[in-house]
Amino acid sequence: MMKKILLTLAVLVAAAAPRAENIVIGEPVPKVHIRQWLMDFRPAPAEYTCIVFYHSESPACRRSLPTIKRVVEHFGGRMNAIIITKEEYDDAGVTLTEHLDDHIGVAFDDDNKTFRYFQVIHIPYCVIYDRKHRAVWCGNPAAMDENHLEKIIDTSKEKNKNTRNKKRQQP
Repeated sequence: MMKKILLTLAVLVAAAAPRAENIVIGEPVPKVHIRQWLMDFRPAPAEYTCIVFYHSESPACRRSLPTIKRVVEHFGGRMNAIIITKEEYDDAGVTLTEHLDDHIGVAFDDDNKTFRYFQVIHIPYCVIYDRKHRAVWCGNPAAMDENHLEKIIDTSKEKNKNTRNKKRQQP
């Protein structure tokens, strides 16, 4: 009986504990807090933004950058990326400068607020959101696939279009 009680308590405690990366698809994402942009370079505005939570000492983060670049290029200006790090400018700037382009920027988190508000613990981690700041995809960038993301974005657009049409039809 005591084992059952302890097991039940353990499950309740685990369920009540805050989860990392607690993003709900279709819901608004937290605000991004940027202290500084690398070389004062901001990516061009786009229909979708991919935030990449990053640390330069992580091999998985470094391996994810070509995937991010490939996905952003695939969307041809409809998506930009913000690589966000908690590191200091001098620590991360050198390794990330080569990744800057018209649709990819590097931002330094303002007092770790963005990491905290998005509840990011495991990196690399990405969140893609639309112009209305609603999440459309989140996860490890290694799982990013252009064809899958196209379908998600097309579905998201169709859903938003149908929602707007329904609102117009209501008296």
